[in-house]
Amino acid sequence: MRLSLFVAMVLVGSLAAVPSAQAQSAHDPAAADELFNRGKELLAAGNWGEACPKFQASMALDPSVGALLKIARCHEHDGKLSLALHDYDAALALNHEKAGQTEQRRADLESFTRTAITQLGPRVPRLRVVLAERPAGLHVTRAGEDLPLAALGEALPVDPGTIAVVAEAPGFQTERRSIVLAEGQTLEVAITLKPPPPTADATRGTSGPEPERRPGWTSRKTWGTVAAGAGVVTLGVSGVLALDLRSKVSAAGSYCDTSYHCHQPGVDLLQQAGNEQIAAFVLLGAGAALVGTGLYLWLTPSSSPSSAVTVGVGPSSVLLRGQW
Repeated sequence: MRLSLFVAMVLVGSLAAVPSAQAQSAHDPAAADELFNRGKELLAAGNWGEACPKFQASMALDPSVGALLKIARCHEHDGKLSLALHDYDAALALNHEKAGQTEQRRADLESFTRTAITQLGPRVPRLRVVLAERPAGLHVTRAGEDLPLAALGEALPVDPGTIAVVAEAPGFQTERRSIVLAEGQTLEVAITLKPPPPTADATRGTSGPEPERRPGWTSRKTWGTVAAGAGVVTLGVSGVLALDLRSKVSAAGSYCDTSYHCHQPGVDLLQQAGNEQIAAFVLLGAGAALVGTGLYLWLTPSSSPSSAVTVGVGPSSVLLRGQW
């Protein structure tokens, strides 16, 4: 338990250091202009791979409508159409807030951005996820991201390509769908959660001889192996989430200025990172508990002739029930 607490504290410290370091980044309009102009030169030469990071760096040093519009073009070029549309919307908001520019310049940027939105909007695919029944504990993800239950039934923008949709709830089989969307396409995926199939114990009759067991191997050790293995996998997933949320926090910095004001893409990325942080902590605790349970079952002798253990992991808890 002390080791798990120490690991969790280290993880919290490392995650908290990311936004703190970004908040201290320098505000340098001159450097931002230089990077923006260099990005334009690279873009004119068709070098998207080097041009787009220049615009991101320029945005980080001095947020501007021009840099945000270039970032939107980069996302559009990469096929991230829903994110590009979000960037254009953010550029409209920044254009209204940005001081130090003439009304003519503001009007020109407004016109350009609205034209880009009008042209891009019809190209963005949309996906509607429908579940006729919503059991307690329902959890739905779309393209690896949590989909709020209030979003079910709504045609939401996504990027073109293959989208994975996963729906799960306690007491039901996990349902997975793989949807392929083209530009401008709207599709609906209907999911019905099914109860799990009957287990071998439920279908096997009570009569008949007891199966022969290997000497030295008990059901207690079997459950210990299962619990420990599940714990290792859970800890691995927690680590992956920690790395991913750090990446999202880093990416969000491109949409935030030095006064801690973040545009909507940055707010969305930080919100996603927060959700992943919660999930990482829950999985960290669950994994440690499962590994500890597995070791306990392996290393301690059974006090009864037969042992039965049930281990369950919920969204925010670990359940261990058994007889040994």
